[in-house]
Amino acid sequence: MAPEYALWGYLTDKADVYSFGVVTLEIVSGKNNSNYRPDDTCTCLLDWAFVLQQKGSLMELVDPNLGTEFNEKEAERMIKVALLCTNASSKLRPTMSAALRMLEGQDIIPEVISDPSIYGKDMRISPLRDHYQHMEMQSSIGSLAPNFSSDGAQVGSSSSSAQDLH
Repeated sequence: MAPEYALWGYLTDKADVYSFGVVTLEIVSGKNNSNYRPDDTCTCLLDWAFVLQQKGSLMELVDPNLGTEFNEKEAERMIKVALLCTNASSKLRPTMSAALRMLEGQDIIPEVISDPSIYGKDMRISPLRDHYQHMEMQSSIGSLAPNFSSDGAQVGSSSSSAQDLH
């Protein structure tokens, strides 16, 4: 689930791109994102992919059951596109059409921002926290920020009419 949706209930086309990236990693690795914990430092497959990217060992993600019966360049392309699609910042994720062009080899895959010092210890959440703090600041100067309950559902009044719902 995309961080911006999990934390604040923001659902956009970039949340779908994030999910596509997670599913792509699951296909390449043969592992379930939420059930895979290679060690105590990683909470999921996506965390492990980031660690391997830092080490320059992305091919360790490939499902070992494939043996040598796979195209390494295609597997690497899939992993790199998946990492782009799962960027913590939705603004840095490609569109689905751009991701498809990269997978097909029509577009060059840009390098993923991978320096953990950019965001601090919890790199994948910090950009979202920064965005939320920016929204709070705007709210304090007169803008109205959405309110969410503890379960992530938006609360407050709605301006939707019956016509909007049909």
